[in-house]
Amino acid sequence: MEEWVGEKWHHFITGKTQRRYPQAAIRLEDVQTQLAVYFRALGGDAGVSLGHTSAKVVQAHRNWLHIIAGTGKKAELAHFSRDHLYLPEVLECHPTRALNQSLYFWLAALASLNQSPHAKHLIEHNQYLTRQVLARWPGLTNIYTSLSQAELNNRPALSSLPHQWQHTERLLRLVLTDPHGNHTRKGETAQLSQPVIMWLQSTDQALATKGRQDQAGHTPQHSADQVHTASHKRHQAEHTDTQEEEGGFMSFRLESLFSWSEFINLERSEDDSGDEDVMRVAEDLDHLSINQGEAGHTIKLDLDLPGSDYDDVQLSEGILLPEWDHRKQRLQKDHCALQLMALRLTETHHWPTELKPQANRLRRQFEALKPISYWQNKQADGDEIDFHAVLEHRSSQQQQATDANLFRRRAPVNRDLATLILTDLSLSTDAHVNNDKKVIDVIKESLFLLSAGLSAADERFAIAGFTSRKRNHVRYYPIKSFEQPFDQRCEEQIQAIRPAYYTRMGAAIRYATRQLNTQNNNQKLLLILTDGKPNDLDIYEGRYGLEDTRQAITEARQQGLTPFCVSIDYQAADYLPYLFGNQGFIHLNNALDLPRKLPRLFVQLTQ
Repeated sequence: MEEWVGEKWHHFITGKTQRRYPQAAIRLEDVQTQLAVYFRALGGDAGVSLGHTSAKVVQAHRNWLHIIAGTGKKAELAHFSRDHLYLPEVLECHPTRALNQSLYFWLAALASLNQSPHAKHLIEHNQYLTRQVLARWPGLTNIYTSLSQAELNNRPALSSLPHQWQHTERLLRLVLTDPHGNHTRKGETAQLSQPVIMWLQSTDQALATKGRQDQAGHTPQHSADQVHTASHKRHQAEHTDTQEEEGGFMSFRLESLFSWSEFINLERSEDDSGDEDVMRVAEDLDHLSINQGEAGHTIKLDLDLPGSDYDDVQLSEGILLPEWDHRKQRLQKDHCALQLMALRLTETHHWPTELKPQANRLRRQFEALKPISYWQNKQADGDEIDFHAVLEHRSSQQQQATDANLFRRRAPVNRDLATLILTDLSLSTDAHVNNDKKVIDVIKESLFLLSAGLSAADERFAIAGFTSRKRNHVRYYPIKSFEQPFDQRCEEQIQAIRPAYYTRMGAAIRYATRQLNTQNNNQKLLLILTDGKPNDLDIYEGRYGLEDTRQAITEARQQGLTPFCVSIDYQAADYLPYLFGNQGFIHLNNALDLPRKLPRLFVQLTQ
C-alpha cells in the first residue's frame, strides 16, 4: 500500500512541475535517418555524427514544488561536442507530435550553421543563428513561429519569478518573439530561469580541448579480460589526475555513505570483481570522472601481438604509406607502415555441406558471363574464307583495291575488368550472428561463393584482408593474387582467415589501389567488405579515421578505380554516405544475407 501511494504521489507531484505529453512523444531514433539527411542538405558538416544526449545539470529557478518533487535540476539539451551533434533522446514537451517532430528539424537547422560571433553568450548566439536560418530558408518561418509560441506557453509566468530572474526572462521572451530585434547589449551574460529547448547549448571548450590533448598524446591500454559496455548517450564528464600516493587505511561509518555519486581516487585491488551493472551506475551519475592513469594490476593477453611461433608469416618489411590529417588539411608522407602477411595454415577445415550445392549453382550461373566469341569479317587472314567478302570483291573489280580482305576469324570478347576484394579482419568480426555462426564465418562463406562464381566466369580477381594495431603495424593479407587460379590452396587460405586487431582502413585502401593500378584492365573495381567504421587504438578513432578513409577513397577514384563498400554494420547509414557517396555502398541488415547477395551484387555492379 505504501508503495502504491508513493508511486501515485510521485506521478502527481512531478506532473505539477513538468509539462510532458507522452502521447505526443517523438523519439530521436525514429527520425534520425531523415535528420541526418536534412542536416547535411542544409549545409551541415558531413563528418558530424548525430546521437542523443543525457540529462545535463542546469542552473535554473526552482520553486517550492520543484524542490519537493526533486525536479528542475537537469534537462536534455541539444549541443555539439567535438564531431558529434547531441539531441534529446525523446521530445515530449509539446502537446502534438507534429510540434515535437518539427522541433528536431529546427534544432538540426540551427546546428547546420553553428557559427556565430557570440558563441560564448547563449542568448546572442541563438538569436544570431535564428536570424541566419530564417534568412536562408524563409520557408521555416511558420515552423519557428509555432515552436516559439509553444516555448513561450511552457515558460513560467513573469510574476512567479523572483525579481533577479525577471529581467533575463523578459529579454528571452523578446528574443523568441522577435529574433530580428536589437534586444541585447553586446557581451551581456544571462542566467535563464528555465532552459530553452529549441536552442543550442554552448560546449564546454575546456573539456573538449583537454580531451583532444589526451587523445593525441596518450593511448590507453586495455586488458584482455576488460568488459566493454557501450552507451550511446552523451555524459557530462570531468578529467581527474592520478594521485601518486602510497596505499593507506580508510576508515568511515557505513551509514555515512549515501550514494556512489562521489568520485574516490582509489586503486582497485586485483581481487575485486567487475561491476556487472556499470551502465546503470553511469546513467545515475551527474558527472563521469575520467582518468588516463593505469591500474596497478593489469593482464595483457589477446590485444598484444602474438609470439613468432604462433603468428602469421611476415612477407615484407614495413611499406610506408601516407595518411590524411584533416585537422591540418594535408597528407602526411610515410606516416603508416604496412606489412604483407601470409596466413598460417594450422589445420584443415571443410565447408558446410549446404554450401557446396550453392557454389555449384553459382558456377553454372556465372558461366553465362564467360567471354563469347564472334566472327570478324573482311580480314587479311583468318580461320576461313569470307564468301561474302569474296563476292563483294569480284563484283567491284573496276575499283582499284590494293588489298583484298577475304578472310574471317573468330575473336573472343573479354570484359576488360579487374576486381580486388578487400575484407575487414578486425576483432569485431568475431561477434556472433546467431548461435552457430560468427561474422567472420559469414565473410569466409561469402568469399568462397563469390570466388567460385568469378572463377567459373574467367574473371580476373584478387582477394586480400587487412587489420591494424596503430599506424606502425597495418597488416595486409594477399589471400589470392590476380595471376593465381582459384584452387584448393585458395580455399584453404580463405578458411584460415581469422579476426585480429583494428580497422585502419585508409592505409589498406591505398595499398589495394596500388595493386589494382598494376593491372592493365580499363575497368578496376575495389570491393570492400566490412562490419564497422574505421578505428584503431590511437587518434584514428572517430573523425580522424573517417576523414582519412574518405581521402583514400577519393584518391582511388581519381586514379580511375571504382570503390564500392558492402557493410553489415547496423550504424552504417551514419557514416557510409559520407565516405563512399550515396551510390557507393550497400548496407545489409542481416549478416546472414551476405553469402547469398554478394555474388548477385557483383553482377549488378559490373553489368
